[in-house]
Amino acid sequence: MTTQASNVTPIGSKQPTPQTKFTIQATLDGFPIVLEGEGRAGDLRLIIDRLKSIGAEPPHAPATTEPMRKTTPICPIHNTPMKASRKPGSFFCPRRTDEGSFCPEKA
Repeated sequence: MTTQASNVTPIGSKQPTPQTKFTIQATLDGFPIVLEGEGRAGDLRLIIDRLKSIGAEPPHAPATTEPMRKTTPICPIHNTPMKASRKPGSFFCPRRTDEGSFCPEKA
């Protein structure tokens, strides 16, 4: 049995590459705007540069009421790191006191 070479090029290699879809959110003169489009990464860079040139700004993250902690607080009684509680930004000591109850320290 012999195999013959084919001179047919697979169609998959000739298909155009799919376009990237993107969404840009910005504010322009205090008004929120949303732009949706398709294109190459270079197109996205051109759009962003153009938006900046006309004064558009990226949306600002909402301000948090509590500053974020840079480090985990240390329990002043046990001198060990505290654990994060379910309430964002608060911590508790997971150790027990000498009497067997949970440590009351919170941060």
